[in-house]
Amino acid sequence: MVRIKKWAVAACVAIFAAAVLSGCGNSVTTKTESVTKSDHPVALTLDANITALHMTNVVPKLSGKLVSTPLTVGQEVKAGEVVVQVDSAPYQQSVSDAEAQLVAASSAAATAPVYQAPAASGGGDSAQRAKLDVWYNEGAISKVEYNQMMARTAPPVQSAPVQEAAPAVDSGRIAQLQQAVQSAREMLSNATIYSPIDGRVTSVADNPSVAVAGNVLATIQQMTPLVATFAVPEDYIDALQTAKSNGTIKVSIIAPSGESETGELTYLSEVKDPATGSYMAKITFNNDKNLFVPGEFYHVRLSTPQEVSQITVPKTAVKTKDSGDFVYIVNDKGLADARSVLTGDEEAGRVVILNGLSEGEKVVIDPPDSLEIGMKVNT
Repeated sequence: MVRIKKWAVAACVAIFAAAVLSGCGNSVTTKTESVTKSDHPVALTLDANITALHMTNVVPKLSGKLVSTPLTVGQEVKAGEVVVQVDSAPYQQSVSDAEAQLVAASSAAATAPVYQAPAASGGGDSAQRAKLDVWYNEGAISKVEYNQMMARTAPPVQSAPVQEAAPAVDSGRIAQLQQAVQSAREMLSNATIYSPIDGRVTSVADNPSVAVAGNVLATIQQMTPLVATFAVPEDYIDALQTAKSNGTIKVSIIAPSGESETGELTYLSEVKDPATGSYMAKITFNNDKNLFVPGEFYHVRLSTPQEVSQITVPKTAVKTKDSGDFVYIVNDKGLADARSVLTGDEEAGRVVILNGLSEGEKVVIDPPDSLEIGMKVNT
């Protein structure tokens, strides 16, 4: 099997454009083949960009110098591990100051003690009252005089205990100070940052020893599972959708060493990209062998018994330049031209053409080294 190479139309045209004039007026005799389609099982090897399924940016909420060891690219971290510790001294002082102000304000609002009011002064002479009774009964004093004198000898009325009024409490001020304490404690807690995931540090700030509130200090990416994102040619989208629904699709991601990991086709767009004519797809897979690195490109392999009508050409017709694969075609004037193509798998000496050719065009089967663009082609 051969690997698919990226379709680079512009680059390929640039390479061959200079050769057009040099070939004019010459001719070559060679064999050609009309482009046709035939049904074949789907077997695609495509370029894919690998990204982490989960990633996080370490963004401090406060500024300060780090007292922890700065993070470095490639460093492995565990979920719950302290990855950043900002100097907490100034924030601890803010907490202490806020708590002291709250204690002082609360103490000033304490209530005053309760005290007993003194009793009113006065008599209460029972012997004198007895005499008044005798005098009144003997007629020595009148009723009016009796009442007046008895009133002067009545026992005093005791006053009830009195509580001194408490000083006014500024509840608004107390609430403000309580909020200030809470805010200071929250700021202090932000001095320590924990990693939310297991992963690897993939980037750090220019100065990883200083935290700047709101700025990304580092990026941590999970190494497994990973996601491979790639484009599926339009001709294969129906077959892959059917294979995905009936479970007949096989998926793998291939490392440069030739080792691979199996995966699952977790996303297949139903909307075509108008710029490329292809459909976005994603594979989710475990990176248990640590073969793949997020941010890099690798090959993905998709196969299914579902058949698709595909264009194939003899392997000898496909040539390769730095810009990619191409074939020679014969235009309607009988002259040679170059066509950049996106190639697929090879089977029985024929290569699948995913893009670049149309039915009915003539392809040079085994172009000689002397063939140049613009030459007359005799068959």
